[in-house]
Amino acid sequence: MKELSLRGLVNAVGLSVAIATAISIPAGYFAIGYTNIASVLDFKAELTAGDLAKHIYTHNTMWQYQRLRLSELIGQNEGANKDVHTRLLDAAGRVLIEQGDDVAAPALVRSTPVVVAEETVGRVEVETSLRELLRGTAVAAAFSFLLGFGMYFAVRVFPLRVLDQTLGALQATNRRFDAAINNMPLGLCMYDADNRLVVCNSRYAEMYGLNPEHTQVGTSFRAILEHRAKTSVPSEEADGFVERRLKAIGETDERRYVVQEMTDGRAIAISYRSMPGGWISTHEDITERRQVEAKIAYLAHNDVLTELPNRVTFREDMEKALARLEPERPLAVLCLDLDHFKAVNDTLGHPIGDALLQEVARRIRSVVRHDDSVARLGGDEFAVVQVGAEQPAGSTTLATRLIDAMAEPFDLQGHQVMISATVGIALAPLDGSDPDSLMKNADLALYRAKEGGRATCRFFEAEMDARMQARRALEVDLRKALALDQFELYYQPLINLTTDEVCGFEALLRWHHPQRGMIVPAAFIPLAEEIGVIRAIGTWVLRQACCDAMSWPDHIKVAVNLSPVQFEHGTLVLDVAAALGKSGLPARRLELEITEKVLLEDTEATLSILNKLRDFGVQISMDDFGTGYSSLGYLRKFPFDKIKIDQSFIRDMSVREDSMAIVRAVMGLGASLKMSVTAEGVETEEQLQRLRDEGCTEVQGYLISRPQPAIELAALLLRLKPAAKAVA
Repeated sequence: MKELSLRGLVNAVGLSVAIATAISIPAGYFAIGYTNIASVLDFKAELTAGDLAKHIYTHNTMWQYQRLRLSELIGQNEGANKDVHTRLLDAAGRVLIEQGDDVAAPALVRSTPVVVAEETVGRVEVETSLRELLRGTAVAAAFSFLLGFGMYFAVRVFPLRVLDQTLGALQATNRRFDAAINNMPLGLCMYDADNRLVVCNSRYAEMYGLNPEHTQVGTSFRAILEHRAKTSVPSEEADGFVERRLKAIGETDERRYVVQEMTDGRAIAISYRSMPGGWISTHEDITERRQVEAKIAYLAHNDVLTELPNRVTFREDMEKALARLEPERPLAVLCLDLDHFKAVNDTLGHPIGDALLQEVARRIRSVVRHDDSVARLGGDEFAVVQVGAEQPAGSTTLATRLIDAMAEPFDLQGHQVMISATVGIALAPLDGSDPDSLMKNADLALYRAKEGGRATCRFFEAEMDARMQARRALEVDLRKALALDQFELYYQPLINLTTDEVCGFEALLRWHHPQRGMIVPAAFIPLAEEIGVIRAIGTWVLRQACCDAMSWPDHIKVAVNLSPVQFEHGTLVLDVAAALGKSGLPARRLELEITEKVLLEDTEATLSILNKLRDFGVQISMDDFGTGYSSLGYLRKFPFDKIKIDQSFIRDMSVREDSMAIVRAVMGLGASLKMSVTAEGVETEEQLQRLRDEGCTEVQGYLISRPQPAIELAALLLRLKPAAKAVA
């Protein structure tokens, strides 16, 4: 309606200007022309009347008959103007003289009396045609019409075009505004100072199920609140809901934030903010956000797989339990770790492993009491806080029940799985009064229990912490020992009993520790394997041993021990090839020694690596033969070049017949399989002689020589040659 009124007004103004322009110009032109013509005629009539009055005054009696003179008097004022017609009339109105051509109609006549001695004796009439004036007026009218049309166009069309553009821009802005507010994820409404609706979006109406009449401009906030109270506010909040909200709106000019719980379970966050002339509010459905936040909170405090509390929650439970700790009832922390869980994952797959962890969690819950806290710390490690029990009897009983529960077979997706569990226990306040100390000490006890044979429990002892601190210090030093060039190879000779000459040296690693002195491999190799530095150390040993062997006689071999961990990385073949290539040592002079443990991990992969090494020409020996469970079976799977009898059999050979029988059997086995046999740990002449009598191929031990550094091997070779012959 406003748009139509504005258009009508513009139209009316344009039309008025056009009409005024079209009329005023010709009217003005005619009026001015008419006035000018009338003035000229009046002037001529008055001038002629004056001249005639003077003549008549001197010839008063006979002036009517002096026509020639009268004509002269009239003609002298007309000049050359032929468009004027002049008449002289007497007092009776009779025409006395007419001068000039007749004028075309329409004509303008102006009359002036001739007064002599204050007596009107006649009248002069001057007449001219208005046709030229009318013709000029018509031209002016045509021009004014065109001008009026132009004015109409200027006053109406241009403003309307601007108006259309402005209205179009406003309409586009309004459409964008409507699209913006109606596509907002939030409900939006604006009210004036009288709490009447100014604007709201569709999301606002949708949130509260408002009817169309509630979204009309001017709707009172009270009416909308009353609708919400009836349809979406819980019954316990409905009473006084309207008044509370109205009061809250009027209480402060600051921003307010409230959360409205809905009858359908939704939660709406409402934000109010005042503005000049009213206030505005936004409404956000935070139901999904609450659910996500609840899920995040759950995940932050619970293990997803087992639904047990996680480490964070377990620590909080420990803090609460320690805060309630009673002197007469100590608190126990039990760390439980599954034995051989990795084997389950590797052989049956992670889905079975996950199912096993879920079942373990269920069994732990069934064993502990309601007041005890249980958590999965990660991987296959669980923990329990036991409160309100006599200690250490209570924790011992609980640990035994946990171990027994884990020992029962697990039926998982058609697979029967057997595992065991090991438990470490720390007591508060005896072993610590804070969560970190208790967890650390329980973990130390668990570590010691695993060292003691698994499937058992162990209480923390102060000595464990000292050992662990020493182990950690050793670990730190071991990680940097290679870079600091603290390792050295010592070599122990092997004697061929057929030639009585040195046929090889076994490379034995030594660690020159700056504080602890010389450290033998048994003290640090297991740790190196555990922390993952054995591969770098093993690669260095291979290269150094090959380089050292290049300075020995060509018939002397070098034997290098390999760790099972070196087989796991898949680069052992390349490491051996690199060591041989860099040193120039022939492959036939390198002998690699492995133990049965290497073949326990992954027989097929290990045999593949061994075969590739054999293809190089490298010799493979089985070390510590006879100490494992499947040594004979491995001799069938891989054709070893040498068997090394473990020194425990050599040591007991003289005092135990069964040891001698085993040595004799191994000798015969080697001869049958065309494998040389080396006896380790030969320390007496008697042992050497008996081994020679049984047909042993090679010997090594302290009787021959202790391990020596590489720099002393040349002298050792000179010394051993006559010594070997003397022994013979």
